[in-house]
Amino acid sequence: MPMHPRQRVLAALHHQEPDRVPTALGGGPYGIVDDLYLRLVQLLGLGAPVQPFRSGHSISYMDDRLLARLGTDIRYCWPGLLPNSPVVPGEDADTFYDSYGQVWKRAQPYYYTGPGLLEQAASLEDIERLVRWPDLNDPRWTAGLAERARMLHENTDYFVTMRMVASHGPFQTACDLRGTENFLMDLTLRPEFTQALLEKVTTAIAGLLRLAMQVGGRWFDMIELPGDDYAGNTSTIISPRMFRQYIQPCLARLITTIKEYNPDTAIMLHSDGAISRLLPDIIALGVDVIHPLEPLPATDIPAVKANFGDQVTFLGGIDISHAMPGSTEEVVQEVKRRIMQLAPGGGYILAPSNHLQADVPPENVVTLFETARQVSIGRSDNS
Repeated sequence: MPMHPRQRVLAALHHQEPDRVPTALGGGPYGIVDDLYLRLVQLLGLGAPVQPFRSGHSISYMDDRLLARLGTDIRYCWPGLLPNSPVVPGEDADTFYDSYGQVWKRAQPYYYTGPGLLEQAASLEDIERLVRWPDLNDPRWTAGLAERARMLHENTDYFVTMRMVASHGPFQTACDLRGTENFLMDLTLRPEFTQALLEKVTTAIAGLLRLAMQVGGRWFDMIELPGDDYAGNTSTIISPRMFRQYIQPCLARLITTIKEYNPDTAIMLHSDGAISRLLPDIIALGVDVIHPLEPLPATDIPAVKANFGDQVTFLGGIDISHAMPGSTEEVVQEVKRRIMQLAPGGGYILAPSNHLQADVPPENVVTLFETARQVSIGRSDNS
């Protein structure tokens, strides 16, 4: 019997096989760059683009019409302001500042952090003095959030997800503010400074999560934690021991903040790269969904499914670097491969492994989701 979208996603989360694999597009780490969005609108004859839902980004549109045409199962709410967004104009056309006061530079179509605010920090006092920490009384953080969440929950049968309240989590924000190389050395050489910085960042993010849950948490089926990348393409960039010592307590605090308002809200964590070594510790925190399970040579996806597939749900898996910019047949084969590897027994939501880029033909996006609707969840060999 056909399921409606919320039932389909919940079945996957409960490690039951739904009528077909659920699909998603538009979350914090798996959206569509603006150029591709505009070409999809034209290809599908959707009319005028919707108004951007945010500024300071190259992924600026949330179009429910597009998601309906693609047949995805999740709909999204979003904060009115993100602390990591480069929205304050700087000294020239390519320089911006975010809400922390951190400088960002534009390299079309993206932005990257400039010198960290705390790059030269010499004392714990500098953490408070040099960074502009979020003012939780600012109404922009939750502008329009309650109305959107309630509408989706009460008037649709979609699975309702709250996007990230900040683009970067405790680890990555500390790297932004301190500089990645500096912060990685701090983990060993300056433990007191490291703890103080992570504590301050986590307090800021927890405050934003609390605001979001206060106004919309009763309607969220899932909420995304801010993205935190702990690995590169071949291995982790911090050891499991360092993760447990410094990062795990931060994530535990964020999860506790969410669960205090709605213990039934599923929690998603995005972390790029070859994170397999950290999966036991991440799962132990109570994370329900992990994105993206990147298809990397260093990641044995069938083995990850076999070892952890009954403990956590994987969202993502679709290769955006080779398959999605390739031929239609490559897209079809990629979808079939991931469904075969990850969907049996539930615990899989099909989505891109990161944002779909401008090199992806819009026809391939349509093919991606059309194929996902047609492929049966089988129990064939996971090769």
